[in-house]
Amino acid sequence: MRVIRGFRHLDLQLERPAVTIGNFDGVHLGHQEVMRRTADGARQRSAEAVVCTFDPHTMAVLSDRPPAQLQTTEQRIAAIEAVGIDVAVVIPFDRQIAAVGKRRFVDEFLIAELDVGSLHVSQGFSFGRERGGRAAYLEQRAAAEGFGVERVPPLVVGGQPVSSTRVRELIGRGEIEAAAVLLGRPYSLAGKVVPGRGRGRLLAAPTANLKLGNVCTPRCGVYVAEVRLDGEIHQAVANVGNRPTFETSGELVAEAHLLDFSEPIYDRDIELALLRLLREERVFPDGTALAVQIQDDVRATRQYFETRSATT
Repeated sequence: MRVIRGFRHLDLQLERPAVTIGNFDGVHLGHQEVMRRTADGARQRSAEAVVCTFDPHTMAVLSDRPPAQLQTTEQRIAAIEAVGIDVAVVIPFDRQIAAVGKRRFVDEFLIAELDVGSLHVSQGFSFGRERGGRAAYLEQRAAAEGFGVERVPPLVVGGQPVSSTRVRELIGRGEIEAAAVLLGRPYSLAGKVVPGRGRGRLLAAPTANLKLGNVCTPRCGVYVAEVRLDGEIHQAVANVGNRPTFETSGELVAEAHLLDFSEPIYDRDIELALLRLLREERVFPDGTALAVQIQDDVRATRQYFETRSATT
């Protein structure tokens, strides 16, 4: 998949591609459905499928309280590629782009930059200054300019439409397995491993530590997890929380103890996939009690993977 960053002077050299546009935070099953319909539209015309997304999330520019993100931009691009898209256009969203009106957006971006052949959007799609552009306006312009518009109905799972908001709510409640159903994959945190205070090693459970920024923070607790490191998957126990037994700062961190792994991984990029909530985070009377509980968590995690392996 080609990845192009920009809004103007893209020089894509595309011929009437199928296009979809959105924040696509999480690239959940609903987003994937829109992208698949886009890819289908492209194949029907022997054209390329293009996903246009924004970095940062549009609400990070337009709102004082933007939603916590479900993915890094790099994770989002990887998820888009996994759907089978040919080109991803990452638009660097700012106040200037936010001020572009609906007519200019269609004329200068969709037509002049992309040479759009068909546009595939969700039912509630809006665009342009103050979200002034809607699907009805696109259909009006499409009839005059000679491109098609498809409104993709929402995907319903469990009697409700799949949405990023719904996924965030499940993650916040610790319902990580239900969130994975809507995402089509486990919820994963990504980032660079930062030095901790070394307490995990003293407790015979050295950990890889991730600082949590504006990401969707799971319910504080201990999770069965997997860590992707340099293309390999490692079983792990993860703690998401503020380490109340030893810390009083309240800073949220994610710590992963990789099973049967002892290499130093400071300053390396990892992806931490949360698979099941084992227990809530709690205060222990001392380090010895915590160490005993950690070993119980490790045994429960090993049992989880043994059971999963036996049933797959």
